[in-house]
Amino acid sequence: MILGIEIENFDVFDKDKAGILIEDYLGDNSHGRSINALRGLNALIGRNNTGKTSFMGCMAFLKDTITQGCAVASISYGRPGFANMTPDITKPSVFRVFFKIEDIKNGRPEFIQYELAIATNRFKSPVIDSEKAVLVTGENGSKAAMTILDTKQGMGTIVNLEEGDKAMDIGVEDEHLTALSLYGKITGYRDFVLLYKEISNWFFCAFSSEEQSSYYYEGGAPGGHKHLNSTGSNVGNVLEYIRMENEEEYERIVGEIKDKIPAMKLKKNLPLALKESPDKLFLYLLLLRDSSPRSTIFIETPDKDLYHDMVDVLGDEMREYTMKNHYCQIMFSTHNPYIIETLSPKEIWIFERSFEKDNGDVTIRCAGENPLVMEMFHQGVGMGAIWYGGHLDTKPEEE
Repeated sequence: MILGIEIENFDVFDKDKAGILIEDYLGDNSHGRSINALRGLNALIGRNNTGKTSFMGCMAFLKDTITQGCAVASISYGRPGFANMTPDITKPSVFRVFFKIEDIKNGRPEFIQYELAIATNRFKSPVIDSEKAVLVTGENGSKAAMTILDTKQGMGTIVNLEEGDKAMDIGVEDEHLTALSLYGKITGYRDFVLLYKEISNWFFCAFSSEEQSSYYYEGGAPGGHKHLNSTGSNVGNVLEYIRMENEEEYERIVGEIKDKIPAMKLKKNLPLALKESPDKLFLYLLLLRDSSPRSTIFIETPDKDLYHDMVDVLGDEMREYTMKNHYCQIMFSTHNPYIIETLSPKEIWIFERSFEKDNGDVTIRCAGENPLVMEMFHQGVGMGAIWYGGHLDTKPEEE
């Protein structure tokens, strides 16, 4: 799961952070920034055009860069090219992400920060400028930072702790590819395999998107699919896969979901019924029951088009997902106070923007930083009511 994210010189962000980075975790908070980590369940709120969608778009771009290369990522899914996404092409765009990753082999979590800088060459094409991975080490309460990957323009060093702590020289010939994308696929480089798997397992959900696939209207390819795609258009294939794998598990999952959605209870031919009338709540609940849970699920406005009592169902299901899967998390944006009613202030991140310039005037803060909000919450006032009362849109010093 992600504990903190910092984005520098990309999209609308100049140098903005949500959560904690490795220096915060190690106790160095001399810079005075937020010490609230991202949690299992995180709501992104704020007025329109304050950066919530851009924030998720940045994370999607980072994933695509690591899995496909920065050149391909810059033009995939309608992106306009890297030079049009970075405010200042004379400086690199930097992404810093601090992770808590499950290490099944050692039976304990691994804390690691990954940093990637992408620059623009003289032809205005993106190239990997630098890359760094820093691992938290230590035992019996002591913690220290150890750099296990450090490259600049393709050349640098890597440390494979499976073979000792000696740094080895490496080079990446393709300027569009990250070292993580290469060493994260090699057996024996355990730290990098864990990190690459964590990032490549991010899921960007578009069930609420207006641009749904024509699958529902024209029919989809036959056969079983293990996982839902981003739009949920292959739901029939996923249901077929689950039924072929384990009939009892299929009946259990479908039965649980039907019990939570009144409109689905009388529909016997479920895949056909979903093709005729896609039910977004069904898709969400099926996603949250995936046998191989995603490390981080990003969702824009999951409450869109849902009746208020179904919003409560979805909120409860998202909470249960993060409680069952301790190393997984959900980040979602919303304008609906109903869905955050049962969240804590430390699970809510407020995006604000002054609009004094085109880029770089976004601020991100945790609602848990506001003493008045924390006091109201401890007195039993729900976060939806606190938001509706205008307290989340007001900075602490203005209270």
